[in-house]
Amino acid sequence: MSSTKTCSRCRQNKPVSAFKSDARKPDGKASSCKACNTAVGYIASGQMIETGFYDQARALLAKAKAVDEVKSILDKTAALKEYARRAADRTLEIDATEIRFYAERRMGEMLIAQKETVGLNRGRAGAGRPTLGASDTEVPKVDERPTLADVGISHKLSAHAQKMAAVPEQEFQSRVDAWRGEMAEGQTRVTMDLMRIGEAAINGARSVMGSRQEPDDSLDFFPTPPWATRALIEHVFPQIGRRSDSCWNKTAWEPACGEGHMAETLGEYFREVLASDIADYGYDGAETADFLDPIVTGSDSVDWIITNPPFGELGEAFVLEALDLANTGVAMFMRVQWLDSIGRYERIFRDTPPTLIAFFAERVNLCKGRWDPDGATATAYMWLVWLKGAEPRAPFWIPPGCRDDLSKRDDVARFTAHPVKRNSELPREEASGTAREAPSTHCEREPGQPCSDVGTQSAPPRVSNEEEAA
Repeated sequence: MSSTKTCSRCRQNKPVSAFKSDARKPDGKASSCKACNTAVGYIASGQMIETGFYDQARALLAKAKAVDEVKSILDKTAALKEYARRAADRTLEIDATEIRFYAERRMGEMLIAQKETVGLNRGRAGAGRPTLGASDTEVPKVDERPTLADVGISHKLSAHAQKMAAVPEQEFQSRVDAWRGEMAEGQTRVTMDLMRIGEAAINGARSVMGSRQEPDDSLDFFPTPPWATRALIEHVFPQIGRRSDSCWNKTAWEPACGEGHMAETLGEYFREVLASDIADYGYDGAETADFLDPIVTGSDSVDWIITNPPFGELGEAFVLEALDLANTGVAMFMRVQWLDSIGRYERIFRDTPPTLIAFFAERVNLCKGRWDPDGATATAYMWLVWLKGAEPRAPFWIPPGCRDDLSKRDDVARFTAHPVKRNSELPREEASGTAREAPSTHCEREPGQPCSDVGTQSAPPRVSNEEEAA
């Protein structure tokens, strides 16, 4: 039996010990975690509201002496935020989110203090080396200091909490005040990205995150044409030694799925595709979750993260987050202009350059809120691909003709619908742990060669699935 389980309320992946026993359930555990049950119980009885939830939580944080105490408060406020969102109680949702900011900062302060005093658990490295010449006989040393996992803290949450703690107190409070003012206006969903929301509001600018919240007025909901996603698998992947049919035993996550244009196309190649977005666009099976929320985590075993990320600064955050979470690689559909930035070079490209930059030789038309099969554009796009452990390679040009040759007969009917219609030709199967039979490639020509007979580019040697796994 799995050692972790996803809570049906807060959607967090937690140890099974965080769930009460319930003999009625197939796995013997309740569907919602103890923290959520406690929060909902308080709300139902009126205790949290009548006793002043906000003030009570702030007081508990001030008294907290251990990281696990702060983590307990963090879990309860996360559950309360989700409850408030579903109950459409915006004031309570804002209060709960603000407490989460203070809890994360308090947690970060404690972790930093522990680093500077007793230190953090470093496994065998932190236990010290055995006596010279006695490595075969001496019992391996064990670092007795508690680990992050012992108190249910992920490395992602730890890093985010310490980042929050590093902000000067006065600046942190200014960001919280600016964030709360923007949330109180009610123009956007209640977000968790304090650092960007606060900074944008402090500078008097409209928050970039705000443009991601509501599907009807999203400035960056520009669906990716299906043929452009197929070009990634059919032409770009072979350039890094990945055959298109080798994806069939892999998993992918599309964290900005919108109405499903890219996720549905990836489903033609990958064994399983996880889809999520910060707003509910109606795509069947997609989770409503903020990819940048430190509490929200995707699958621990996802191979690829592939998406058309939000425009602006959030694109950088998506890239860095994806590089941290993906096991095999990351692919981002971007405007070519995205390469032009000294700051972006310093924050991303200098230390983590992409394995391959693949430019589209023909234009990829993107339209706000829909896919227009006959549309045109003057904007140039590309795929940025990071393959873990691989060295950067020379740029590649995706050959012309893909728009015609990688389009399918039912694309217009399926991908112009709102949301995208699921593919009846490739029914979704229940996860069985075994890879399905690999489909034939859509493009009849060798990867790297033009879909239309215009010029040639040689592709590197292909690798087997065993070599890919290694």
